[in-house]
Amino acid sequence: MTDPSLFPMIQTFLAQKDPFDKLPEALLNTIAGHIEIVYLTTGEQLPPEQLIGYGLYLVRTGAVEQRHTADNSLRARLATGDIFGFSQLMRSATDGEQYQVTAIENSLLYCIPKATLISVMENSAELRAHFAHHEGNRLASAILTPTAFNDDIVYLKQVSSVLNSQMAIVAPTVTIRQTAQQMVEQHRSSALIMDGQKLLGIITDRDLTKRVVATGVALDSPVSTVMTVNPVTIEYHASVLTAVEMMMQHNVRSLPVTRDKQVVGVVTATSLVVKNSVQAIYLISRIYRQENLAGLKALTLQRQAVFESLVESAIHPRQLQQMMTLIADAFNKRLLQLAERQFGPAPCAYAWFVAGSQARHEIHLNSDQDNALILERTPQAEEISYFRQLADYVCYGLAECGYPLCPGHIMATNPRWCQSLTQWQQQYQQWIIHSDPESLLNASIFLDLRFLYGAKPLFHSLQQSITPLLKNNGRFLRILAANSLRVSPPLGMFRQFVLVKNGDNLSVFNIKKQAVNLIVELSRLYALDAGTLLPGTADRLQYSAEHQIISHATHKELLKAFDFINNVRFTHQLQSLKASQPVSNHIAPDSLTQFERNHLKDAFRIIARTQEAIMQRYGAKGVLQ
Repeated sequence: MTDPSLFPMIQTFLAQKDPFDKLPEALLNTIAGHIEIVYLTTGEQLPPEQLIGYGLYLVRTGAVEQRHTADNSLRARLATGDIFGFSQLMRSATDGEQYQVTAIENSLLYCIPKATLISVMENSAELRAHFAHHEGNRLASAILTPTAFNDDIVYLKQVSSVLNSQMAIVAPTVTIRQTAQQMVEQHRSSALIMDGQKLLGIITDRDLTKRVVATGVALDSPVSTVMTVNPVTIEYHASVLTAVEMMMQHNVRSLPVTRDKQVVGVVTATSLVVKNSVQAIYLISRIYRQENLAGLKALTLQRQAVFESLVESAIHPRQLQQMMTLIADAFNKRLLQLAERQFGPAPCAYAWFVAGSQARHEIHLNSDQDNALILERTPQAEEISYFRQLADYVCYGLAECGYPLCPGHIMATNPRWCQSLTQWQQQYQQWIIHSDPESLLNASIFLDLRFLYGAKPLFHSLQQSITPLLKNNGRFLRILAANSLRVSPPLGMFRQFVLVKNGDNLSVFNIKKQAVNLIVELSRLYALDAGTLLPGTADRLQYSAEHQIISHATHKELLKAFDFINNVRFTHQLQSLKASQPVSNHIAPDSLTQFERNHLKDAFRIIARTQEAIMQRYGAKGVLQ
């Protein structure tokens, strides 16, 4: 039992340490009342019988190191506040030692006896979740809170929950007047043109205005003459998020819904907004209604409001990034439409694609822009000015709408990133076949790419020419792996954060550069090794696991680390907004809760362990030396 005179000090210490700070007072007092105190002098080893099957240790003061008994290799170094010994609880002396614990400073340890810990864990789900065996499992319990995947969050609902099954359906021979009358009678904004069970087309009230009234088409003409042929459809079980994305991509406001290839209803942009009062969907709708840059610029504060609302609602970080990316795509597309209206038709076909975080669907409030143009052919001298004007209008317009210009000038305004398809194909061949570490480091952002607007076949042609270059290209992967090792997660040997000074002379770490980007680079490397150009981090990890480039365990661990790090990142950004401070990726550990600090350490350990694995897999250690 604990010495009564020490009980208040021990109880106070535990109450400030994750996960014990989440315990009700009665359980916390149970632990504090049974703490055993262990003193180790420098160089002294914790006896095996006090480690294997004995209890859980907290470092109160000092520092210890763990070394594997098999080869004496270093396992970890731990300092004040760190916890160890849980993995040894269910072992017996006959199992043999996995590691030894030695004090590297005079140290004071608190030990929670096994029986006490198990008794408390039986009454605390939080404690059970925290002491899951692997870091990845702890991160899962940290990020997958009940609100994170709540069915009430509209973005995660299925289209089936918002569709309207009452449809205006007409045959292709029915007149335009009769079709309009049926839409009015059934209070529908669109009508489906069908031949039996086969969907031939769709006509909306806006189509009637633009294609019939404005052009003087006779109302007795068959509706098939003005319908949209082979309309885009969405599957019954698809998410509302997918529906929003499809409406944006195809610039439509109504989507027929199919189930087992049969039309069962219609979902409209209006129904999504009215039924769910969703800020993000409403903002996207408003973006497409703006007729000039000033109107778009006026919506910038609403974009920030959407971000704040999503973070405060505890939506899953990947869903937040999806929605913020859809908003960025909408701004980008509308600016391209306005540019074409202002400068006229392009002199040749072009494809506008995005790179970096926007390509990966990982935009957040602080993201800058990365984009480029693929031209059908090399433009003539007089034609170059058109694309220069278009790129300037869009990129500087995006900057006015809250998407900063890329510091590295990875934008279509840079002539280097406004090239013909042939030139782009040659550029990728240079990067992949004849690459060197420095040039590939600067160009790696173009290994994340996604079509956004224009002539999609040009983009597909570029993608199809890149894929064969990746096959059996060990040298390229080795250089890519080496580049991914240039930065390490901010965790030192004592499991303390490795910090730098920022402009305000505060000790901080860069959560984007030292954590998020590392997982992005690892997932990119694995995906390219698997031969895919999928842009999203989550999709890349899943594809890599399915094609046995990484194990399913590694896939899950990295994804959970990615989610938790982004959750901390977005929470920090929200706190900066609320405090009227600049939004940045620099985080001072003192601003983090104990819960966040402990789980970030788990996430950083997962990254470091994966970096060690790729160093061995790709033989990248000597490339940059």
